[in-house]
Amino acid sequence: MSDYQLTDTEQDILKVLKYTIDYTKDTPSLKPVREEMDANIATSKALLRSLGREDLLENMVVEKLPVSKRRIVVRSWDNLVKDANEQILGNITFEDLFSPAEIAANRAYIQKLHDDFNAIHKFDFIDGCIPIIAGTIGGVLDFLFGGFVRVASGKSVPGVFSKYVGNLFDKALPLDKIAELEKLAKVTYDAQDNRNTSVYVDGLSSHYHRLYSVGHDPILGIAAGTLDMLRRTMLTIDRNGKFAIQPMAVYDDRQAQNVFEALTKVCLHHLSDVNTQAGLPVPFMTLFNTLQVGSIGEENQNVAEVVRGMYRQGYDFRHFCSMSIPVMIIEVLVRLFYFAKRLHDGHTFKEAIPFGSRRKKPKLGTMLFIAHSVSAAINAGKIALTRNPLDINYAQWIFWAGYSFRQLHWVLREKPMLRDQYVSGMLEGEWATLSASIDELWQQMTDDAIIVFE
Repeated sequence: MSDYQLTDTEQDILKVLKYTIDYTKDTPSLKPVREEMDANIATSKALLRSLGREDLLENMVVEKLPVSKRRIVVRSWDNLVKDANEQILGNITFEDLFSPAEIAANRAYIQKLHDDFNAIHKFDFIDGCIPIIAGTIGGVLDFLFGGFVRVASGKSVPGVFSKYVGNLFDKALPLDKIAELEKLAKVTYDAQDNRNTSVYVDGLSSHYHRLYSVGHDPILGIAAGTLDMLRRTMLTIDRNGKFAIQPMAVYDDRQAQNVFEALTKVCLHHLSDVNTQAGLPVPFMTLFNTLQVGSIGEENQNVAEVVRGMYRQGYDFRHFCSMSIPVMIIEVLVRLFYFAKRLHDGHTFKEAIPFGSRRKKPKLGTMLFIAHSVSAAINAGKIALTRNPLDINYAQWIFWAGYSFRQLHWVLREKPMLRDQYVSGMLEGEWATLSASIDELWQQMTDDAIIVFE
């Protein structure tokens, strides 16, 4: 507090408080006189009882002598400030108002309020075990069944999860249905080579055109593809990281007439491409073309080249879905056991629901962060062991990055802010109680009194 620079008005307030406190300490107290009077009255009553004259006590009538009304003078603030500044020279701080013992007691109370707030979100043993176990289960499942597997020939083939998800896509989108969707969803950004482009796109080919055309990105493509359809253009990021937006005059008949038509065709086109040999890239994979940095592996490839090689070997949206299986298992396990634990601790069904904002369910957010951190660490160990970038669980790292950001924001900003609000609320509640007591005392003191304001 002493480091805070007080304004002149705040200095005046402090000085008036100190002046008033000092004046009160120097004013003789009537408490000893009252205690002596009460003792004398008690002695007299005891004497009458010992003489057998309790009847005098029962018939005693206390007459209130007429007195003139008291006169209470309320001094003006300006006069108080004037007297305080004459009495107290120089600047003072909050520490000058209290004794060292009072300051220590105040600090201990504030710390107690902080501890009470922290106890609300404190982890017990089970709270800590839930995310660690869930993260370990998800990480081990990904380690054993996720990613790709290298066969004797040295080629990487899809793992168990990828095969399972691939079969699901084959059932949902067989070749005949894909052919139907292709007829319905012709788009302007689907040039498969540079024969129909006015701006050369390095690397554009039938196998890689979905990696370079932003409209084919499962997430970015919703916006980019819709704009391309409305403007009859194609947005690309080529193998060298160069952006280009060019008109596609050859596809005049594919231009959409409104946003709804454009969005519908983009979604249908994604469906027609997702289960083909060179399917849709994983979300945001197109942006990795801009990362022309790094020197990775024996061939000293940059990040963009490594990602391009991963896509060529089958690291596409279907594989992304398979990578999401361990991630979803972690989400289900943590949220399910969080729900059960909250019910066991006596919370209501609504309070135990494992969904909500980080501010309302901070413990759940921390548990999810820990679980995904454990799984991401296991995946990092797998990558270090196999030295195969195809083993990167992209879905897991996206979730980990998201929860890490939210956890950092919670620890550095939201939690301190909520703790300060909690402490302030408790202090304001006590101040309201004190203020009510002061008002009641003032009412008692001013009954039948004349108030004079200077």
